[in-house]
Amino acid sequence: MNKFICFYKYNNSEINRKKVLIIMKESIKTNEIVFAGQYLGVVEEYLPDKNSTYTKDGNIYATKSGIVSIDKNKRELEIRSHQDQDRKVIKMGDIVIGTIVFLRQYSVGIDFQAINQKLHFNSSYFGNIHVSQISNKFVEKIADAFQITDIVRAKVIEKDQNEYNLTTSENNLGVIHADCIICGTPLEKIGFNKLRCTRCGNIESRKIASDYRNVSEKLRY
Repeated sequence: MNKFICFYKYNNSEINRKKVLIIMKESIKTNEIVFAGQYLGVVEEYLPDKNSTYTKDGNIYATKSGIVSIDKNKRELEIRSHQDQDRKVIKMGDIVIGTIVFLRQYSVGIDFQAINQKLHFNSSYFGNIHVSQISNKFVEKIADAFQITDIVRAKVIEKDQNEYNLTTSENNLGVIHADCIICGTPLEKIGFNKLRCTRCGNIESRKIASDYRNVSEKLRY
């Protein structure tokens, strides 16, 4: 149901004060359950999702029932249903977590372990990151950005037959865990895309995510 903020104004110019009720709709909050047709907010606040919302007179309304998801940094608002959360079919824009399984000259291969924070054991999904999609900065060699066994967060940008093309160019995308290629000890961040082994002192380069080894997202079964 819609929420309302109610308050009163009084007209002091008359002996008998007139009570005026002013009703303003309150914008919805993330993780709230909404129903189709429900008011969510205004276009000045959020960028509506074309697949789950519609706009009328500057207001945003839900086109389906589900749970509100708001990206405060991008000001994006969408409605996700339980079917969306539990689906096993990958869509463009999905965020995946996987392990680097091989390096090519111009790309890397990734086995998916999680899709939109949902774990997928024995997943048959496979993705590739082309060198041009690794970073917004120039990457001369694939090995400067990734190594086999690195755990990576990436975004799906295209389906190519039975595989998916991915990108890690955004700040929150890239390596979220890496081990030393010499001794296998987890690497610590020491600078922009620079990691060091606390055991043997080896220094390596990676295209690391902003939350490297400090991931807060909760994965679901």
